[in-house]
This record gives sequence, structure tokens and C-alpha cells, in this order.
Amino acid sequence: MALFPRTPRATQLPDDVVSRMERFGRFEFDPVGADIGASDIWTELQAPFLPFAQSDPEGFARALADAVLPVGGFALFGAARTMWNLVGSDFSSPTYDAVRMAALEFFRANGVPGNRLSTDDWRFWQENRSEPWLVGRPRPTPEEALITPLVPGELRRIAQITGAPDSNVVYVAAAQDGGFVAVVDAPTSDTDPTRGRFDWTSADTLHDLYTRIGEAFQTPVHWVADELCPFIPLTSSRF
Repeated sequence: MALFPRTPRATQLPDDVVSRMERFGRFEFDPVGADIGASDIWTELQAPFLPFAQSDPEGFARALADAVLPVGGFALFGAARTMWNLVGSDFSSPTYDAVRMAALEFFRANGVPGNRLSTDDWRFWQENRSEPWLVGRPRPTPEEALITPLVPGELRRIAQITGAPDSNVVYVAAAQDGGFVAVVDAPTSDTDPTRGRFDWTSADTLHDLYTRIGEAFQTPVHWVADELCPFIPLTSSRF
């Protein structure tokens, strides 16, 4: 039995709607790692649904929910984003909310950290759920943390974000004001591979600085120094 009333045949969704929503969901979550080019997203995965979405927003939402809720996975996120894109960000519907919440529950069950959510999705979660998104391990106390003191002038490498040769690399160093600073070594821009360094965040102690970095990462990046690992609260997500 369908989860929601079916739409008239004149406005039925295509038979491959679930696979299209899954591909779109994966693209929205990770455009770089998706298997479809950005130029094809609109023509293949969005434009075909526009007439239905604009002529009957609620019917479109019900039909899309009926297709993706039994399947789950990235199709949920693709459907939620499709409703957002084609009907409008101010669209309000219990059906849309059900799909959107199911997509967020899918991410949560797979360990996706909250910093991977959009501001609107994070607000939606907080407005509709009282439980925390994910519960990570507590940070080590200053007495528990095994942090080697920096020697004068030391620039200590503590993280590499990805495995790519041009990946951003994070260092820590003593700041001129007596505190400590995280320094990022990165390409100047997408079109200029020349690398440069800039200050990212600072703190009065290395313990506090490692805490800020760990909270910013949420989950381990490609490479993390042993002394930073205990400050990263969550394990790697499944994606």
C-alpha cells in the first residue's frame, strides 16, 4: 500500500525516480565525489520534475515521498533537496517534513557529523528533535592529554585534510602574543596552486587549541597526529 495518496496518472513520476533522487542526493552531499557532472544535474535530475512540482506542489511532494520513503538512503536527501529547489525553500508540508526528517535520520544513523548539515537542516533538526545529533567522547582533561610542548620556533604538523597532493595541511605554533595558533598551509585558490599559509584559530593553551581543532573537525580527517586524535569527538562516518 502506498504511504501517501497517489497522484493522477497525468502527473506520475518516472519509473526511475528513486535512482534519480539517489544520484541527486549523493551529489548534494558530496559534489566532488559524485558520479555525475554538475552541468548534467539540472537537465537530468531536476528539470524533468519541474512541471509537476510547480503545477501541484503538494501532489508532487506526496508522490515523491511515496517513492523514496520505503527505500531510504540518499534518495531521501535527494527528494528533500528536490522539493526545496523546485517548490521553494518556504514550502511547508507534513509530507515534505517527513522526507526531510527521514533524510536527516539517515545521516545521523551513519555517523555524519552535524557540521556537514546545512544551516537550515541543522535548524530544522533542533526545532523538531530534543535529543543531541551525535554524542562524542569527552575531550581529555589537561592532565590526561599527552601533548608534547612546542620548542621555540617549532611549526608542528598535526593534520592533513585529504590524501590529495594539494591537500590543506594544519600546523600549530606559538603565537607572538604568547598563546598558540593553528596555521593552515593551502593552495592560494582553485586557479592558483601556489601554496601559502594563514592563521586559522588561536587559544591561550595548546590544550584549548587542540580542543577547538577537534571540535571543528568532528570526525578524523585523512591524517591526524596521535596527540590530536583524542580531541576529535566522533569516529569516521560511513560516507
